[in-house]
Amino acid sequence: MGKRILPAFVLLFFSTASIAQKPANARSFYLKGIQLRNQNKFVEAVAAFQKAIKLDKKMDSAYFEIGLIFSRTQFADSAVWYYGKAIAVNPKMDVAHIALGNLYRDVKNKPDSAIASYFNALKTDSLNKLTYYSIAWCYNAKGESEKAIPYAIKSLEIDNNYKPGYNELGYAYRTTGKYREAIEQFKKNIAISPVDIAMLYTAYCYIELKEKDGAMEQYEALKKVNEKMADGLKKKIDAMQ
Repeated sequence: MGKRILPAFVLLFFSTASIAQKPANARSFYLKGIQLRNQNKFVEAVAAFQKAIKLDKKMDSAYFEIGLIFSRTQFADSAVWYYGKAIAVNPKMDVAHIALGNLYRDVKNKPDSAIASYFNALKTDSLNKLTYYSIAWCYNAKGESEKAIPYAIKSLEIDNNYKPGYNELGYAYRTTGKYREAIEQFKKNIAISPVDIAMLYTAYCYIELKEKDGAMEQYEALKKVNEKMADGLKKKIDAMQ
């Protein structure tokens, strides 16, 4: 009897059935979780990530994603736990350290714990301006603005145009009364590129020092790059005694 050749559509059926019957792996559940998260189906996404973890207890990214979802809810402690699990699996996961720091800073009001998390993140990525800015923010929030200054400066060394860094540095200088040091630092930044907010804070320092000429010099420079900001500054200069 001759060899039977199965029709192509039959072969296709068996091939498809075989694929469908393969057990789902951790990666597929993880990708499904990402898809569901992007669709704002957070409950279903958590379930998918948990299935991924059940199949692969070392999947740090799945722990991290659950932490992110819980951090947006009232379940802050659960978010801390999942971030901690991600970090336990992968101590060099800097995004998990940063996310944990943000949670301690913004939700749990624990700036010391936040700072510790940010320092852990720096061990893996020492060139992240956001991490340095966040450390400066926490020190300012703790009333330790002297400690905030070098971290705010570092964020600006990485990105001279990083406005949140200027905000924290300006606050720290104003709080500590280091107006001369502030002027020196901001002029260094302005020499790299004419950043409007650096000019503004330099002018504020001159106002605090009762040096109207210095403030007017910054006003004239600021007017060339941000006229609206310059108008607000002029009002403060005009109000000087």
